[in-house]
Amino acid sequence: MKKSFFFLAVVLFTSFGLMAQIPVGTYKEWNKCIDELEVKSDYDFSGRKTVVILPVETSNVEIPKDKELKAVVNNTLKTLTKSVADNLQQKLTKAGYKVIVGESADYRDPNAIVIQLTWREMDLGNRALRAWVGFGAGSAAFSTDGVIYDGDKEVITFSQRRVSAMDAKQYDKLAQKGVREISEDIAKLVLGL
Repeated sequence: MKKSFFFLAVVLFTSFGLMAQIPVGTYKEWNKCIDELEVKSDYDFSGRKTVVILPVETSNVEIPKDKELKAVVNNTLKTLTKSVADNLQQKLTKAGYKVIVGESADYRDPNAIVIQLTWREMDLGNRALRAWVGFGAGSAAFSTDGVIYDGDKEVITFSQRRVSAMDAKQYDKLAQKGVREISEDIAKLVLGL
C-alpha cells in the first residue's frame, strides 16, 4: 500500500509541475543531457509555459577558411536563433510550452523562461577523415554556453557540447543536425526545471 501511494504521489507531482526545482549547486552531466550546469540561486518557474530565446550570440565562432565550409557555417549562423527556437518548439509543444524569439539581447519577460545562448563552436570537421580513417578522426563539434533568467536575475548557467564522429553527410545537414541535437538537450533542461 505504501509503495502504491508513493508512486501515485510521484506521478501527481511530476504531472502537475509540483516537483522541486534543481537545487543550487554545480553539476556535471546533469540528467545525462547537459555537460555542465550551475544553479546560482533559487528560482520559481512554476506555471510558466512560455520560453523566450534571445538572439544567439555567435561572434566567438571561428569561421573556417575553406570556401564550402565557410558558406555552410555562415548560413547556419544567420538562421541559428530561429533554428534553435523551431527545434525547441518541436520538443516542448507536447508539454504545453510556447517558444518565441526575444526582440534583443536585453529583452526580459518576468512571466517566461528566458534563455540566452552564446554559440562557441561550429566545427564541421573533415568528411574525408570521417569516411576513410574513422575512429573519431575528422569529428564535427558543436557547443554553446547558456544562461537562464528568472526576470532580470541570472539563475542558471550551462554548457553543452556535441561531437559527431560517425556522420559523413553533407556539411549543411551535419550543421543542422548539430544545432538540432543541442536544441533537444536544452529542451530536456527546460522540462527539468
